[in-house]
Amino acid sequence: MRRTRGARWLALLPVYGFLLAYLLFTIVPVYWVFATSFKPAQEVMSFPPTLLPHRLSLENYVAVFTQTRLARGVVNSLIVSSSATLLALFIATLAAYAFTRFRFRGKGVLMGTVLGLYLIPPLIGIIPLFLLFSKLGLLNNLFGLALAYQSLVLPLLTFMLKNYFEGIPVEVEEAAMIDGCSRVGVLRWVTLPLALPGLATAAIFAFIFSWNEFVMALTLLLREDLKTVQLVIMEFVKLHRIEWGQLTAAMVVGMAPVLLFIVFAQRYLIAGLLGGATKS
Repeated sequence: MRRTRGARWLALLPVYGFLLAYLLFTIVPVYWVFATSFKPAQEVMSFPPTLLPHRLSLENYVAVFTQTRLARGVVNSLIVSSSATLLALFIATLAAYAFTRFRFRGKGVLMGTVLGLYLIPPLIGIIPLFLLFSKLGLLNNLFGLALAYQSLVLPLLTFMLKNYFEGIPVEVEEAAMIDGCSRVGVLRWVTLPLALPGLATAAIFAFIFSWNEFVMALTLLLREDLKTVQLVIMEFVKLHRIEWGQLTAAMVVGMAPVLLFIVFAQRYLIAGLLGGATKS
């Protein structure tokens, strides 16, 4: 018995070693950014570097909020990410429901096209997108940027919600329609409440994608007061010098809204990921 248990632990040792290495690989950089943001300027540049700050200091946070446009960048990113998430969630919900519940000619080809759009790198279409937005007057427009982000998040959300809707029994909707509920009413009062975990999961992914996007924002936003938080963070990397303390403080501020959003939607995220993987 002892030999069997010992052999089992020995067999699992590489697995636990890999998980520990992966945990260190992901957690240590985040901790280093967080710890550096609270170090005074002298300690940031000290050698050898300190694992823990000798003295906690908020000077980096004061500097990024008083001397830069970081606060404005956070507000701009919240506007863009929220708008992009709501718009993509609305369109993807209708599209995924149609793909799941209706039969029409070319449905397989159209769904394959949606997935193909997700696989296309955004850089390929950045120049045509810039020319198109220039003609439409959507340059330097936060809601125009949210519209551009649909090419990034809409295919993914459609695919995710289609899988989740397929896990909801059709009989539930049919029973509601027998009782006199319309198709729109079924979607509003029956399907969407059941798909709430999937919708929350899709919203989290859309928000994170929109918040972290850099190339489209750099191309379509040319005014300083409209820059998103990712563009503002880039300004801390200068040609001959990098303000590491202010850079890490700005990175912590940039991570905070996403982390808070994930914390509040965590229970829906887990249920949504598991629900989308099963079908009735």
